[in-house]
Amino acid sequence: MFTQELHKTAARIDRIIRNDDFPDRILPAYLRDAVIDYPSRGGKRLRPAILLWSCGLLGGKPASAKFAAAAVEIYHNWTLVHDDIIDNDKMRRGRPSAHFMIQKIAMRKFKMKPEDALAYGKNFAILAGDIQQGWAADMLLKSVRAGVSPELTIHLSRQLHELVNRQLISGEALDIEMPLHKFENLTPSKIETMLEMKTGVLLRYCAETGAIIGLGSAKFANDSRIRKLGEFASIAGKAFQLKDDWLGIFGNEKKFGKPIGSDLTDRKPTLLIYLTWKYSDRNGRKRLSNLLGRPSYSAKELELVRKMVRESGAEAEVLQKAGNLANSAKRILLDFPDNKYRRLLLELADFLTGREY
Repeated sequence: MFTQELHKTAARIDRIIRNDDFPDRILPAYLRDAVIDYPSRGGKRLRPAILLWSCGLLGGKPASAKFAAAAVEIYHNWTLVHDDIIDNDKMRRGRPSAHFMIQKIAMRKFKMKPEDALAYGKNFAILAGDIQQGWAADMLLKSVRAGVSPELTIHLSRQLHELVNRQLISGEALDIEMPLHKFENLTPSKIETMLEMKTGVLLRYCAETGAIIGLGSAKFANDSRIRKLGEFASIAGKAFQLKDDWLGIFGNEKKFGKPIGSDLTDRKPTLLIYLTWKYSDRNGRKRLSNLLGRPSYSAKELELVRKMVRESGAEAEVLQKAGNLANSAKRILLDFPDNKYRRLLLELADFLTGREY
């Protein structure tokens, strides 16, 4: 049932995004195409699912949350566009990332040299992400068309801009800064705080937004049920990110949709890499440091990193932690009445740590 319902949710969100007229007047045309591109590439649509199912869990009609669900998906995609620029990732969901896509357009349209065209592509991708933020805000305000009160819609908008935007971007800043720190100055709690801000805060917003739409009024903002669902999503988000970091080294590139080893290139001290360093002897730490920061990785080099991660015990610890977090998230849901939406959210927690893409 979970896979079928997730596909239904994805199809519903796809239709809303595809039929929305917000991007129609964006100029030039290839900027408009870049704005539409990431949200139109599909994806798992986990954030809209959490929002819609949280609404249903508390007795609301998921249809009333459809614009909010589409808004968080568009919002999530601007973070991906900017993240790909920051990380200089060439691929997203198996296709060229926004700035590389526009680079090709600039080379063809304006006969630019590749390096100039890439700078142009990054500039336009930044603009595309900025417009996507505006699109997400506009989509959220359309919630009144689905029966959400103006008061509640304004409350949700304020939460998105005042809390989510600030914390999520702060989390991204910490993520960018972290490779500049020496491993000995890092701790698991510092890494997990960054994950909570970069990934968990938007998932928390999804669950809390769906829940409060389900209850029907901003007066429930401090309701314990909303806080519990927010905690569920936040904890599940940590599990999701830990598995994502694992896939970034051990995953299948075709399924994963972006290059394997990009975190190694960026010298990102994910919990997986940090624990590998922590549990290695002096020679192992030196060998790991020498492997980080390379522009690309051969199959042999990747296998060497994988061997170090496995033999240090870091892989087993991180996967176990992800599973424990998923179980903690599921225990929170047991405080809610058993219905279709609770079962879907329980299965979603399992999917986050069991996925291979």
